[in-house]
Amino acid sequence: MAELVLLGGGGHARSILAALRAEGRPVRGHLAPQPGDLGEACPYLGDDDVLSTFDPEEVLFVNALGSTSSTAVRRVLYERAVALGFRAARVVHPRAFVDSGARLAEGVQVLAGAIVNVGAVVEENVLINSGSVVEHDALIGAHSHVSPGAIIAGGTRIGAGAHVGLGARVIQGVTVGSGSVVGAGAVVIDDVPSGAVVVGVPAREIGSGKKGRA
Repeated sequence: MAELVLLGGGGHARSILAALRAEGRPVRGHLAPQPGDLGEACPYLGDDDVLSTFDPEEVLFVNALGSTSSTAVRRVLYERAVALGFRAARVVHPRAFVDSGARLAEGVQVLAGAIVNVGAVVEENVLINSGSVVEHDALIGAHSHVSPGAIIAGGTRIGAGAHVGLGARVIQGVTVGSGSVVGAGAVVIDDVPSGAVVVGVPAREIGSGKKGRA
């Protein structure tokens, strides 16, 4: 089993480390601009540039950077590691449920209490956070973040780089465009354009994802 190197040392890194410990997977340490508080089990190895000194045949990386309303920095970190020839590890907490008929790409993270149901497709570097639900036949585009407690209903399409906020709801068959932001607690009943920020019940557009924050 290849050793894992975490990219990041903050709060999300601690959640990822807990999942990896529960899975019994070997961790070499973490890379970050400054040391994180991850304990002796995940020592600080240096900044992100140190990754290029490792052998891609010996280690996999884990994108341990979280996100708020923007998934862009997390995506850049992931793509830099891939460009160096490294593969991203999938992380599925033992207390998550992923149906055998769901498909998870490289780098996907499914944290404790989350559900990914039959027929769902989760593309690369997606974070399915604690207690969230991705229902049957939903598509979650690459580099997106489904925040804790959010529910993505069946047949929904979430575009690449989208952020679905804490406790939000996206009803069945709706498309949420690439790079869009669904605010915390929002209920999305209509399609969301790419790059839009939507909030409220029912969700309404308040601006652009490049400027807004939810």
